[in-house]
Amino acid sequence: MKIIDTHTHLNAEQLYNDRQEVIERAKQNGVVKVINNGDTFDSFQVIGKLAEEYPSFCYSAIGLFPGMGTSEVNQDISRVKNIIQNTKNVVAIGEIGLDYYWEKDAQKREEQRVLFKKQIALASELHLPIIVHSRDADADTLNILLNSDFDENIILHCYSGSFQMANRYLNHNKKVYFGIGGVLTFKNARRLVEVVQRVDSKHFVLETDAPFLSPVPYRGTRNEPAYIVKTLEKLAELLNRNKDDLADEIYERSLRIYNIHE
Repeated sequence: MKIIDTHTHLNAEQLYNDRQEVIERAKQNGVVKVINNGDTFDSFQVIGKLAEEYPSFCYSAIGLFPGMGTSEVNQDISRVKNIIQNTKNVVAIGEIGLDYYWEKDAQKREEQRVLFKKQIALASELHLPIIVHSRDADADTLNILLNSDFDENIILHCYSGSFQMANRYLNHNKKVYFGIGGVLTFKNARRLVEVVQRVDSKHFVLETDAPFLSPVPYRGTRNEPAYIVKTLEKLAELLNRNKDDLADEIYERSLRIYNIHE
């Protein structure tokens, strides 16, 4: 069994400080690669170091989280592009998108949309997938993506939308995949369970978002890539699939989505 944790943050201080032990536990649980997702310029430096230190295990996604840019958005995009070109194992631009949960100001939300659109354009230019964060912004996220001419893979990180919205993405001929993480194991995950049971599983990838969103029975503690097996087990249960077969299928899909060569 091989697993790629397609969305994690080993660059976060609480994981980075004992990264060797975290990586060993991940490997013991079948995780053979992780994709560390950026959010700020500072995070990009640590992600680059991880890829240099663990070149066959750590891959990089470089992108500015909503609200993490400056007032000079074009300069930010130029800087992101330069960092991508000088960072090892870059396989995506992420995590980018919209977050209205933390931002209520209308002007600041518009700035998020501008930054999101410009990073989508950069990903198109560089022929890279995008990893999309969307919180309390489902309609705007959907409209921006569907109205773009972006033709690369789109991964909706920690998908929390409805089945109906998932269907809207899939009906518009975009290359859309849904990141399935620890939330699937929560008792109140009814919407995500419906998505998992009604959307074709060929659109799923596995993720942890570590150190956040630990699956049951680790909920409330620091998450790490090793715990991804709990999400895999729940997904296999809901799909009535053999766990190892499902893992292998998702592993091969993840390699293709991110153009990772073993």
